[in-house]
Amino acid sequence: MIRGFAGIIRPPAALLPVRRETKKLDSKKIFGPRETVEQVEEGTLLAPRFDANGLIPAVTTDFASGELLMHGYMNAAALARTIETGEAHYFSRSRQAIWHKGATSGLTQTVRELKIDDDQDCVWLRVDVGGSGASCHVGYRSCFYRTVPTGADAAGADQPLPLTFTEHEKVFDPEEVYPGVPNPTKL
Repeated sequence: MIRGFAGIIRPPAALLPVRRETKKLDSKKIFGPRETVEQVEEGTLLAPRFDANGLIPAVTTDFASGELLMHGYMNAAALARTIETGEAHYFSRSRQAIWHKGATSGLTQTVRELKIDDDQDCVWLRVDVGGSGASCHVGYRSCFYRTVPTGADAAGADQPLPLTFTEHEKVFDPEEVYPGVPNPTKL
């Protein structure tokens, strides 16, 4: 809607954004071959390197603040689906399946920018988070809600290091958002 002098007016349908159906992308077609170091590091074609398990690390930050939200993994299909839809999809190592971030919780991650590192073996998603803005299944905004002591603070330690919480309140209750869903954390 547009606010005008006479109040709110609706633009003609022709001026409204059109939600386009996305065409399913084939990772075998959209990812180029890795032929030379120069081509991978200085070239203009996407040629990601997946590890022995077929995965690539994915670091996710908030687009506006730059806050680190989470680290996950993608397989070729998850990366292709992320590119195709503009929403983050990851590969769950615990469930051995692709998951659309926020499909259950409503905490979707809309990708504003997708970067790949110099040797194309790690991706960085800069996202807007839907819902309450959280990205952590534990209920915190970020999966990185504790710090580890370093340097002088850890010197001489002879037992497990204590963690310090940097987020003190959960953004949501995981039991309400994921009722009856097993916790994906593995011991």
